[in-house]
Amino acid sequence: MGLGSGSNRSGFLPFFVFILSILFLFSCNKNISGTMSKKDSDKPEMMAKSGEDKAMDSKASSEMKGDAAETKEDRDVAAMAATEHANLFIENDYPSATTCATCHPKHYKEWSVSQHSYAQLSPVYLSFSSFTNEITSGTNGDFCFRCHTPIGANMNEDPFMSNLDRHPSSREGITCIACHRMNKTYNKRSGRLAIQKGDLLAPVYGPKGGEELARVLDNTDEYRVVTEKGKPGRKIHTKAVKFESLSSSTFCGQCHDVTLLNGFRLEEAFSEYRMSPAAAKGTTCQDCHMGKEQGVPSGYEEGPAAVVGGKETKPRKLTSHIFAGPDYSVIHPGLFPHNVEAQELATMREWLKFDHEAGWGTDKFEDTVPEDMKFPSRWESVDDRYDAREILNVQFERLEWVRQKRLEVLNNGYSLGEAVITRSDKGGLAFKVKVENLTDGHNVPTGFAAERLIFMQVTVTDSTGKAIFKSGDYDPNGDVRDHESAYVINGDLPLDDQLFDLRGRILVTNSRGGERERVIPVPYPITTIPFLRPTTRSFILTGESPVERIHRRSLAPLDYKWAKYKVDGDLLTGKGPYKAKVDFIAGMAPANLIGAIKNRGFDYAMSAREVAENVAAGYEVLASKEIVFDVEGGKNVMETSFLDSIFDVFK
Repeated sequence: MGLGSGSNRSGFLPFFVFILSILFLFSCNKNISGTMSKKDSDKPEMMAKSGEDKAMDSKASSEMKGDAAETKEDRDVAAMAATEHANLFIENDYPSATTCATCHPKHYKEWSVSQHSYAQLSPVYLSFSSFTNEITSGTNGDFCFRCHTPIGANMNEDPFMSNLDRHPSSREGITCIACHRMNKTYNKRSGRLAIQKGDLLAPVYGPKGGEELARVLDNTDEYRVVTEKGKPGRKIHTKAVKFESLSSSTFCGQCHDVTLLNGFRLEEAFSEYRMSPAAAKGTTCQDCHMGKEQGVPSGYEEGPAAVVGGKETKPRKLTSHIFAGPDYSVIHPGLFPHNVEAQELATMREWLKFDHEAGWGTDKFEDTVPEDMKFPSRWESVDDRYDAREILNVQFERLEWVRQKRLEVLNNGYSLGEAVITRSDKGGLAFKVKVENLTDGHNVPTGFAAERLIFMQVTVTDSTGKAIFKSGDYDPNGDVRDHESAYVINGDLPLDDQLFDLRGRILVTNSRGGERERVIPVPYPITTIPFLRPTTRSFILTGESPVERIHRRSLAPLDYKWAKYKVDGDLLTGKGPYKAKVDFIAGMAPANLIGAIKNRGFDYAMSAREVAENVAAGYEVLASKEIVFDVEGGKNVMETSFLDSIFDVFK
């Protein structure tokens, strides 16, 4: 009895404190509900409990449904608050690029349009990775994920969740801290890189060290910064550590050489560089891809590395963070490029409901919109639609800017050289066009060369405009007529046997020892259990080990090839002169790749058709030529010696 009586009295105070704590947390949650930004609602827990539209309309629901709805709203707010607290802790370990943008606006603007910042957002990559895991019974795991978002890998996120539900730092892909919070050289690791945890105050790593930062920290009042946790004001790094490897090509090789678990060499950009003339003379990857001009060693800009408290730091060497390349965005412009204002205005889910193609937020649309037209709840206000349009106009400018940078790097890598006519008479036409690799740093195309479209599109017409010959033309899916075209495979269209294409081909062995082209680099057609592991199959059946490989068609550094074409005499209409229109075209990926992975679905609720059309819309004509053939006069006929013909065989 005494024990029980004493226990009740001594436990009253802790119980009372517990009740007060609960009431305080409830009060905090209620306060949070009144100040929560649109960005805060874009959390998986919130979406899972209430649904997208229900979360946004919870207040209206409460007015309609009374106490029951309020109870649900309270649960939603509590869930939101819990998620926000969790994300706050994550932000303390892995700061977002938007945080860095405060003092590094130039770097942020360049990075925001880059392929590094798009690496995790790409719906093509996400579905490709998911499909590969499906056909390998999951053995590929997070292999792709760990390079596309090192932050997500370090946080142990699910590699296959929607980007709509990821932490903001994770969906930033190769974000600021992915490079500047790394203090180890991993060489060729295919990802799995350890990022040093820490909030904004934690040390950063860079090529210059911390001399200028130390000067700023000695003048905190002038630059209006603080270095103490909990103290109000603009936070700043407390230390900048010199990490020379950040300026070396080896640093890039951590992700830009990719060998799969079964030994398949998927990407070899860094290996190509190591054997290149550029490497021999000491030119680094950074010299070509982080200088004034994309794709060539062009020197570096000079200027302040930061703007702190409205004041610029001392001028120094500045590296560009655009990282232009063959990829381009196929997603909603509200989601990419990364934009602080866009993220503050609406969540990713809300942006997906903004129909920019219909003209929302423009005078032309808003002046004629019917009064009874229904909009998603987030975009019911015409003011919000105009605000969104202003942001999208900035986005379109940035997308055009990075498009020009993409053309810059591609044109610095490829050249359409001279055209030579080798036959022009009634018996037919023959000609060739020279294609050159202008760079001395690696092959072109490089990286995932089996995905990059680099081809010649040729149309020969007579004087009436009638096309008598085509090569490099598209099938109804948008594919060239190669062995991977569905229309060629089904026999609906003939194979383009004169196609000039620099895209590599993934070849897998079949049961008879031969090879066939595949889009996906996994030997699933011949393996009972398609795990990514060395084969245990007997060589007796095939004559060789059943393997997969990339048949390269790329150009070595400073090398060239001739694209050769013949038009039979029976195709000539007799209505000369004849003209050949030659276009050299670059694209991100072939349509058949989208078709191969479409059953996995695409992020952002995009259809396969929508993705394929957006991919095709990004194809660029890098160079064009026109060749005229005078069949009657025979002036264009060029005689070639036997020796010249022998050399042509090897070119």
